[in-house]
Amino acid sequence: MAESNVESKAIRYPGVQTLFLAWLMLGSLACMRHILLDKVPISHIPGELADWLTCYVPWAFLTPLVFRLERRFPLNRAQWRVHSILLFGAGVVISYVAAAMAVLIFAAEQRAFRGSIAGSWWNLTSNEYVFQIALYVVALLAACIIRNLIETQESEHRAAQLMLEKSEIEAHLRRSELEILRMRLNPHFLFNSLQNISTLARQDPDAASRMLARLGDLLRAALRKGGTDNTTLASEIVLTKAYIDVEQIRFGGRLSVLFEVDREIENSIVPSFLLQPLVENAITHGLRGGQTTGAIWVRATRDTDELVVTVSDNGSGPPAERLADLEMGIGLGSTCQRLERMYPGRQSVSMRRLPEGGAEVRIALPLQWADIPGRSELHEYARAHR
Repeated sequence: MAESNVESKAIRYPGVQTLFLAWLMLGSLACMRHILLDKVPISHIPGELADWLTCYVPWAFLTPLVFRLERRFPLNRAQWRVHSILLFGAGVVISYVAAAMAVLIFAAEQRAFRGSIAGSWWNLTSNEYVFQIALYVVALLAACIIRNLIETQESEHRAAQLMLEKSEIEAHLRRSELEILRMRLNPHFLFNSLQNISTLARQDPDAASRMLARLGDLLRAALRKGGTDNTTLASEIVLTKAYIDVEQIRFGGRLSVLFEVDREIENSIVPSFLLQPLVENAITHGLRGGQTTGAIWVRATRDTDELVVTVSDNGSGPPAERLADLEMGIGLGSTCQRLERMYPGRQSVSMRRLPEGGAEVRIALPLQWADIPGRSELHEYARAHR
């Protein structure tokens, strides 16, 4: 339906009927100027108008030929000299044909309305021929203008199509990116968790049961997001806490995670799967190198019109070269790329060493609000796991 509407509004070359009316109007205006300047008597006006229009009527049938010639040899910057010569040569022939047609039409008009032809019926003068060349130039200019309008409209249409395709590709990339993150969460983490559950089932059945329940909560929270690019901060924290619950059972008392989130921003919008990869990296670095315990802090605050999220750990910290290049595993690298695509020029990602040890990742996003409530989901999760 949309394509048919666009096509119906497309600029096209006019048909014979439209051209006939246009040339009649142009000839009538020229005749009116002649009548006013030469003070033609009112009784002679119909005859003068009929005689005058015989010079213009042939172009209603010859103008489509001029359109085709100008489209075939356009007057553009690249080849205007060669095409001008070709069009001038064609104009000499077409103008002669138009002059001959005008003489014939004039003779027929004389015979039909006046009963006889004054003088010789074949009276093709040089003035008539020059006048027909002038009308050919008018038709050629009209052809050039219409062709440029059509090309401009087609260029705009192609640009709009490219923008639409670009937005569709970007949306597809975002969906693919979410699926990649989801696949990265599910197989790698899921296999490790199932292996730990299998081991705990023999050593500590109660811990295995708790880990299995937490794993189910995590998968439900991940699948609940569907394929959306964004979610509420509260929903993202639910997913991250479900992931942490599984990891805490895996590491026992070696891992502690503290959340500090302002209640007023729990309903703000964040990209889906924003926190989990960062917390996963923090766990990996926080418990790296045989460290006995790892502590992670997840904070979310409001800074004027920005949402600021930080994830810090007490590990050994990233190497200096990774700190300079903002490289800290797959989590931060993919997050930087996603945020740049979703908020170009309106977000920031930074990483720094902490004086007391460890590293902190800081993400700042434009503060936006969701239309759906997000705080209740976070509170329901907290009540269910007290």
